[in-house]
Amino acid sequence: MPDHVLIYLIVFLNALTQAMLVWRLKLAPATKWTLCCSTVAVPLLLAVSMRLLIAQGVINARIADQSFIEHLITKGSSILLIAGPWLVTVFAIAKSRKYKASLVTKSP
Repeated sequence: MPDHVLIYLIVFLNALTQAMLVWRLKLAPATKWTLCCSTVAVPLLLAVSMRLLIAQGVINARIADQSFIEHLITKGSSILLIAGPWLVTVFAIAKSRKYKASLVTKSP
């Protein structure tokens, strides 16, 4: 199997795992759906945008031939492919704590 397919598989499994973690949190249903979809959408949109940039020739496909700016963009997007779902999960945990606190203050 080619390396880029394995990388996409790892990114997809990471996003799916983070979506499952977000789903188990106590959140309002609309917020839960939004955050679960965001954990999958962030790496998906990033991967598609990078592929489009490469296909249009804005960024060179070979890392050895990339300029400094292209290399920085590639590094940043690579980091966000893995860290994006994690950041959404951290945001969801913070939101869940706030939601639980609001439920406690509302109860008689």
